Amino acid sequence: MTALSDIQKALNTIRRITQAEEEAVRLAALALLAGVIGDEARDIAKQREPKRKQQPAVPIPRPPKPTVRPAPKQQSAQIQTTPNVQALAPKQAQKPIPPQ
Repeated sequence: MTALSDIQKALNTIRRITQAEEEAVRLAALALLAGVIGDEARDIAKQREPKRKQQPAVPIPRPPKPTVRPAPKQQSAQIQTTPNVQALAPKQAQKPIPPQ
């Protein structure tokens, strides 16, 4: 006997047994068969897949650390090429404060 004829006999036996059972038992038997079929299909799919070679891990390129730049020096004595208009405007005299 070949494997297929053995499987066919087993399936006929399962059908004969489950026909006399209630609906819940028949559904449980179908779920069991479906699980076995799924497992077999996954095994076959794994065998068909070509073996993948793992590529060596490539280090992630990291940006260089930023260099600390010195803060720009503030020029305390700035040379003005245009005169300050407020400095040339006449100032109003303040009124004297009377003594108390």
